[in-house]
Amino acid sequence: MGLINTTGYFKGTITDGGLGQSTGGFPQEVLALKAAEVYDPEGQEYLPVDDEHDEITAYLILISSKDKETRSAQQLKKITGWDGASFVDLHGMDLTDVPLSWRVEERTYEGNTTLQVQWVDVPDATPGKTVQKITKEDAAALQARYAPVLAATKAPTKAVSAKGKGKGKGKPPKAPKATAVGKCTNQEAYDACYSLKRDDVTDKRLDELWVKMVAQVSEDEATITPEQWFEIKEKLLKVTAKV
Repeated sequence: MGLINTTGYFKGTITDGGLGQSTGGFPQEVLALKAAEVYDPEGQEYLPVDDEHDEITAYLILISSKDKETRSAQQLKKITGWDGASFVDLHGMDLTDVPLSWRVEERTYEGNTTLQVQWVDVPDATPGKTVQKITKEDAAALQARYAPVLAATKAPTKAVSAKGKGKGKGKPPKAPKATAVGKCTNQEAYDACYSLKRDDVTDKRLDELWVKMVAQVSEDEATITPEQWFEIKEKLLKVTAKV
């Protein structure tokens, strides 16, 4: 028995669980996990884990800084059957021997690299990072932001003869200007900024910029429209997202 010492996907059980608070004051569920199998990506199968390195603790933040349910909370409900309506009920649940799978990744903070549980799921979940497709509105925003780059790399279009105008060559049609038009909720906006932020942008810095940009639109978040949340997201991505 000992701590897991490698990244990867694991299957096992919860040996203990408890509700607490993170260092930032957010509600979190702490799960002590014991692995039985580790996924072999070459053979695409689970293999018995080294029992000298089979333990790890997961720290799952349940409510975000915007008082919204996190993806970790959603996954915890899938795994444990908790309905998400009461922390008192979660506190009273015996999670011992509940089966699950999880992903371990490296995380570097202030020069110190540690192995942490970054995702939990039901035991029969397909190993591998889930591909998350962006919305049509987000695709339009990307088009607007990188239109000059795309235009510079676009393959040349052969001119064709204009119909009904003799032998003259017609000009290729001009591409319409893309505009960053879209809608989203405040949670969708924040989640997008959080998932795409650069490594040098800390959670605290992201929250500071978020609060500042929201305040520039309205002091009352309830009055902010989906279009304005989309604009807030785009502005914040410009200064925090990976290139």
